[in-house]
Amino acid sequence: MRSLVMVWRLTLIAYFLLSGVFQMLVLFRWCTPEQKLARIQRWSQHILNVFNIRVNAHNVPHFSQVKGAMFICNHVSWLDIFAINAVLPGQFIAKEDVRNWPIIGYLAAQANTVFVSRQRGNGSTQGKVDGVAAALRQGAQVTLFPEGTSTNGEQVLPFKSSFFQAAIDAEAKIWPLLCFYPAENGGSNHTMAYYGDVSLVQSLKDLAKQKSAVIELTFYEAIDAAGKDRRDLADKTQEIIAVELAKALARSR
Repeated sequence: MRSLVMVWRLTLIAYFLLSGVFQMLVLFRWCTPEQKLARIQRWSQHILNVFNIRVNAHNVPHFSQVKGAMFICNHVSWLDIFAINAVLPGQFIAKEDVRNWPIIGYLAAQANTVFVSRQRGNGSTQGKVDGVAAALRQGAQVTLFPEGTSTNGEQVLPFKSSFFQAAIDAEAKIWPLLCFYPAENGGSNHTMAYYGDVSLVQSLKDLAKQKSAVIELTFYEAIDAAGKDRRDLADKTQEIIAVELAKALARSR
């Protein structure tokens, strides 16, 4: 029975991924920016529903409060993007590897994702920072995963500071955001985590085998980035999210 459920879920995921490609190839050309975001939000909710994943969002700001704002979030899984988009859809800054993921990479590119190389000294980084700053000034809501990679959900790695400069230049507000995957028996749900040597195919299979799961999104008080130092902002938001993750883990046990 479990095998049948897994096959059914994977079939539905393939359908919704191809549906996303169709929407972006055909329908997006006639959509306003607001209509595009609404479609992305509904599509993200469908993806989560396939895996019977419930998103519990706390302290969610009103959409008007986050126009031209940057969310700073810890990174656990490719599901992070779908969970955030299901609550407050927007643009993302993601590692370059995502661009090469089957179908998902294409969808991310069409959704105006900014892809960033992990290599230090990449000459294109400043241009991308300037591009993100311009998007923020125009009212885009942008999510940054400043760890630069994903974890098992039980730690928050040091934050890279480069893209905090975009928020400073745009005089934007940044919102610390914790993404936590609680396990049914306490701690973090490692099945949901997409890190290390786990392939995307294996991740999809593992998710399809789960009966259900929960993602907790918690938004914290906004910080005005104008006039701040990017390293200080990175350290401050990393500390906030790390402390709150430790609290969430303690509560779950």
